[in-house]
Amino acid sequence: FVQAILIASDPTQSSLHQQALQYLSAIQQNSSAWRLALAVFVEPGPSGGRKHPPQVRFFALRVLDEFLDNR
Repeated sequence: FVQAILIASDPTQSSLHQQALQYLSAIQQNSSAWRLALAVFVEPGPSGGRKHPPQVRFFALRVLDEFLDNR
């Protein structure tokens, strides 16, 4: 999930870029994706900050937002 977000946010990864976008689209369609998104969004890093880069946390937040809008 995290790797797919990083690949999708980097258009220079042309060979995997489209596959990553398709995978993430499928994840967003999944009704239980919010659990994964929440875990990624709040996962702490070793230094007490956040583990994942901003683009990963932003995508996770979008999945959570979509889930809450559809409830």
